[in-house]
Amino acid sequence: MNMNAMKLLLITALCAGTPAWAGEAAATAPKAPAAPSAKPRETVQEKGSSEKGKPAPQKEGVTVLLQAPTFSPRFAQTPIALVNDDPILMQEFTDALGSIHEGTGSGADAKAGKKNYQSVLDRLVSARLIMAEGFNMGLDELPEAKKGISDFSASSLGEILKRHQLDGVKPDQKVVDRIYQDLVKEWKIRSVKFDKKDDADKLAEQLKGGGKFDALADKLIDAGKVQGGKEGEWVQPKGLLPQIAQALSRMKDGEVTAVLPVGPAFTLVELQEVRFPKGNDQALEEATQRALELKGNQVLDQYWKDLEKKYVTLHKKVLDKLDFEAPRPGFDKLLKDRRVVADIRGEKPITVGDLAAAIRGKFFHGIGEAIKIKKVNEGKVPALEDMLLARVFKMEALKQGIDRSDEYKNANKKYRDSIVFGMFIDKVVVPEIKVTNGEVEDYYKAHVADYSSPEMIKLKELVFAKGEDAESAAEKLRKGAEFQWLSANAAGQVPAGSEGRLEFGDTPWITKKLAPAVQLALAGAKGGDFRLYTSPEGYSYVLAVQDVIPAKPAPLESARKEIAKKLYGEKVNKSIEEWGEKLRKAYQVKLYLAEPAQ
Repeated sequence: MNMNAMKLLLITALCAGTPAWAGEAAATAPKAPAAPSAKPRETVQEKGSSEKGKPAPQKEGVTVLLQAPTFSPRFAQTPIALVNDDPILMQEFTDALGSIHEGTGSGADAKAGKKNYQSVLDRLVSARLIMAEGFNMGLDELPEAKKGISDFSASSLGEILKRHQLDGVKPDQKVVDRIYQDLVKEWKIRSVKFDKKDDADKLAEQLKGGGKFDALADKLIDAGKVQGGKEGEWVQPKGLLPQIAQALSRMKDGEVTAVLPVGPAFTLVELQEVRFPKGNDQALEEATQRALELKGNQVLDQYWKDLEKKYVTLHKKVLDKLDFEAPRPGFDKLLKDRRVVADIRGEKPITVGDLAAAIRGKFFHGIGEAIKIKKVNEGKVPALEDMLLARVFKMEALKQGIDRSDEYKNANKKYRDSIVFGMFIDKVVVPEIKVTNGEVEDYYKAHVADYSSPEMIKLKELVFAKGEDAESAAEKLRKGAEFQWLSANAAGQVPAGSEGRLEFGDTPWITKKLAPAVQLALAGAKGGDFRLYTSPEGYSYVLAVQDVIPAKPAPLESARKEIAKKLYGEKVNKSIEEWGEKLRKAYQVKLYLAEPAQ
């Protein structure tokens, strides 16, 4: 069954008045002072009054079964679980299901699907429990967390404001068409390549004198003096060397390039025709996206100019005279300079000291080294623009009440939750995780095939229309006949290039990537063997095994880092699952997700 058509049964709590989960998410668990660990709270009792410091359980009354289409936007905000009255919504569940493609029909698939749905929900619950415990430990009050949350809160105001300006923006169709043509453009070209520049220059002179490229090139090819084809071929600009593509981009149909160097050789290229194939959906999608981005940049650029005119007064004389690289007064003195570089209406002005501090923050290896190599002054204008953008967009967003919007609150809640979750993993889970050399070595031994170069086989083929001819040729080869002689003289062969005819060439093939029937025919083969194979097209092959290159395990040391990383990740995930199970005993968890509807 298609995933989008899958139905889930939700046991939805109904009670008098507004459900507990109907509005904003309830506050997370009460916070305690930061500590390395916090004693899990006891489970909230289902009956009677709540224990001290714990919320009383909500009475939910009778229940009904609701068939909710998983990917329907109508049910995106429907809770499928509660962790301490903090809802896990259907949208979160469907986002997490994104990588799962199993069907939900009958039999084994249905069981696998049910298991996956439950596993996804369990991971969501575990994550929410860990976040609740992190807040209970006061991880959000740690300085690094508070700074990250504060920075995101400020920047998200401006980002949301920008997104609002882009609502309803559409790309210019002329721009879409122009970009589409650039993406699909093809040139029909013909070229000749010379070993010596003097010979190429002679052809160029003949063309200037009125000679025709086709006739002159054909004559040189027939005489064996140049390399090249007698027919033009269609190519895309991206498939050509940059110097050739650049030359052709300035030309008209029928024109020939000047002599162009190509490695040690020299070439002249004729542009015969240009075309723009229609119906390339992928190129059209890319062109539309690029044009939309261009339009969006134009809209935001004009919006910023309007805001800058409304709020900003730039003190250009002060800015122009600033020299952050000069020995006097020196960078440290400028950090304390209170001269105003830009006034912002309704906001604190930006001073020379503010600008100096912002510039210093961009050089992670120290401002002194940047001053020595003269890289500081070039960054003063961009740094000032960044500061103005951040402050003005934030101020305008606050004036428009974006900080009171659900969009802003939800974005900040998600970020705050992710910070707390990440800090719990870093401070509680990760310190307990160790991967030993012995574990790496044991894993390597058990999975050595995953860290080996594959077996490869080098083949030559004789292909016949009739099976008896192939059998006769194989018998002659086994008795000592030369392969090359039979290839040139055996009757009944299928010509090279025939439709469906396999050609193995000179490059070894990975044995497991050959067609299963070919692998079966070659099973156990070694260099010098001759095997018979009949293809689905009805061709009879004699497969001459030139060489078999056995699989070769990679040295342990080359795989050690990759294996350690894999084992480390598995241990972290297992620890998260264990913490989820442990915390379920300490926090109130209610699941409303039942089995998928058939």
